[in-house]
Order: sequence, then structure tokens, then C-alpha cells
Amino acid sequence: MRLLKYGSKICGETRKADFLRAFGRKVETTRIVSFGTCNFHCAYCKRDGQFTDGDGNIIRSVPVSMDELKEVLRPALERGERIRLSGGDPVMFPKESLEIAKWAYGEYGVKISIAHNGSSLRFVKSLVDYLEYAAIDLKGYNPKELAYRAGISESAGEYMLRSTLEVQDFLSESGVLVDIRTPVFGDTPLDGLLKMAEMITADGDNSKEFWTLRAYKRVRGCDWLEPNQNTLYEWAKIVSSEFMELPVGLRLKWSGQKEFAILKGGVKNGF
Repeated sequence: MRLLKYGSKICGETRKADFLRAFGRKVETTRIVSFGTCNFHCAYCKRDGQFTDGDGNIIRSVPVSMDELKEVLRPALERGERIRLSGGDPVMFPKESLEIAKWAYGEYGVKISIAHNGSSLRFVKSLVDYLEYAAIDLKGYNPKELAYRAGISESAGEYMLRSTLEVQDFLSESGVLVDIRTPVFGDTPLDGLLKMAEMITADGDNSKEFWTLRAYKRVRGCDWLEPNQNTLYEWAKIVSSEFMELPVGLRLKWSGQKEFAILKGGVKNGF
């Protein structure tokens, strides 16, 4: 399999699962396994996924054996960190993803997490028994917008929009906590955010769902506009006021505020 290094190490990156606070749980540290291949071609990828070779591999990815990966992950598991399969996207390595999940559960008695673009319900179903929580992307408010952000055809965008919503509903119905992640750009409209909130809440049960708005920050090879952070914060309050059953997270950095905020019913830090 192919993985991405963080600095000079595979699995060298950790991230906090901040959204857990909305469910009354302690924030955990996740150890990131970044697979080096993806079925999307997002121009704004923060792991250089916009630079690929002829086989679809991210150029800076490296081959890694399963035994090598497990040896790297053992100390993290022993420290109580949660393994998160990310990317690229783990959907490109379904057998390896399942092996890692079964190994972590079999040897350490812990479930894993995934960060997935929502393109495959089949992939998610294969892992659901081994998932503690999942981050699932919702990249656009209609098929055209999703396709543009993901670098895929508009016809594929229609399928992918339907698929990611099905994945989110399946996971939440299965008792898995879901952090739905949406990138926000300088030209993302408020109406678009409201439309996505409507789609997320359409099933009527959001007790396991959380929505994170992620402010885009410029990356190499992509000249899209960054959102105004103060405006985005105000829009997040509007969305959470209109969809009070859906906790909304805001990931950005702006003067005098923390990087991650949670809103419910238009009120900040309600948890």
C-alpha cells in the first residue's frame, strides 16, 4: 500500500477529535494513517492530493508494508490514541483498511476511526463493526458544486452527493458518531450552507451527527478564495439557529477566538 509521510515519518500526524465534546465525550487524540491514493482530485487538498502520477498515486506517497505500519501504530495504541484511516482516502485500500481495523480490535480491544469522502457505502459497511466514529465529507450543496470541489465529472457529482448522504445516515443509524465535514470557500453562499443543513437533517434523527464547517486556507496549486472568517462565524450562528437539532462546529483561526468552536441553536460553546 502507499502512505503519506508527515514530516519525515509515516503516521507522524495526530489530530484532536474536537467534535466529541458535543456528545459529552472527552476529546481524543487520533493517530492519522494517510493513504496515498484517492478517487477524488480536490484542488484544495492539504496533503498534496492535487499532485498525482499516472496511476492516481499522490506523488509524494511511499510504499509501506502492513507489518511496518503495525509496528509504527503499536506505540500509539499503547498510549491510548485512536487510529484514524485517512488519506488520500482509505476507500482505495479496502482490504488493508479492514485488516488494520480487525487487528486493532483483536489485539487491543479498540475500534478505529475513518476520514472518508463518502463515495462508498459498501466500504463503510465492511468497517462499521470496528468504527468508534467517522468523519465523512459533504463537499457541496448540489452535484455541480460537489463535482467542482472534488475534481470529478458533474455526473459523478450527482452520484457522490447521494452516496455521502447515504453513508452518513447509515453510520448514524448504526450507532456510529459522524462528523460531517464541509469545506467553505470565499464564494460559498449562505444559501448553500442552509441547503446542506437541510440535506443533513432530512432523515429526522441527528442524535449521532455533527457538522463541521472548515474554512479553506490557500494551498499550493489552488487559487480559490478564502472565506471571511468573521462572516463565516456569523453564518454558522444563523445555520445553527435555523437547524437547532444539529450541532455545528467551526474550524478556523481568528483573532481572540479558539481554532475550533461549537454552536447549538446559535449559541457558541454550548457544550
